[in-house]
Amino acid sequence: MIPDDWLWQRGDLFRDFCQWDYAPPSPPAQGTLRQAALLWQSLAPLPHGAALTGMFHAIRDCVGPFGTVWGIKSGPAGLTWELYFYDYDRDARRIGLAALSASLPGLFAPGLTDADRWPWFMASIEFDATTVASGRIGQVDLYFEAEGGTISAGVSEVWDGRARRAKNDYRFYRSVEDRDLLLQDLAKVPPLPAPFAPGRYGEEVFVISRKAVSSAAYASRVGIDGTIAFAEETGFDPSLARFLRRHRDGFAPYLFDLGIDYRDGRLLRSAIYGIF
Repeated sequence: MIPDDWLWQRGDLFRDFCQWDYAPPSPPAQGTLRQAALLWQSLAPLPHGAALTGMFHAIRDCVGPFGTVWGIKSGPAGLTWELYFYDYDRDARRIGLAALSASLPGLFAPGLTDADRWPWFMASIEFDATTVASGRIGQVDLYFEAEGGTISAGVSEVWDGRARRAKNDYRFYRSVEDRDLLLQDLAKVPPLPAPFAPGRYGEEVFVISRKAVSSAAYASRVGIDGTIAFAEETGFDPSLARFLRRHRDGFAPYLFDLGIDYRDGRLLRSAIYGIF
């Protein structure tokens, strides 16, 4: 039985993991799920799921509906989650780390909210069972503009309240129109693990990212059939892959964002992103 708040409602927004609006590939109808149904399903069976669900609802109350990007990351050690908060206003912040800290009293490590004085346009926080057990968010990732790609580019840093350290850079390309430039850039990074490749899942945008100890790539704006194929081909949590397939028609109006971390041609983990 699907809870009522997992179901699409008139007025719901359709946005990708950059918080850019898109037109649904098919019109939502009765029985359409909210994209976040996958997020809530990922938390439901876990011992720490209720605590994380409570944190995520508190954050949504702070940011507002459809203002938060979520990522479910699946690897050999199980599932982790990351929430992403965009503030393109930068110097005239709508939602900063101070507001997020107030929504989760006592969880932010000292000094984390000091980052609000810097011109980041996105911040992200990772969550897992340790977050619940420790009652502490020890660091955040901060994202800043950079040059590169054909759509946009950026760099990210880790901030623990004391020091900033570089984490990764990333470059966005239109997957079809910019194919030649995209392939030239891909040739400069370690080879992608099969079967992940530009165009494999029918994405609109392809993203290349270099990290300190690994590489990453993303297929953005992917329909439900490509998302199911990705989940099954990359070993994404099998129960969630089955959930996607079982509710294929309910997710049909959405475009998902997909990502992998890899090293030496070996897949380390895969991820699916949406909004709530």
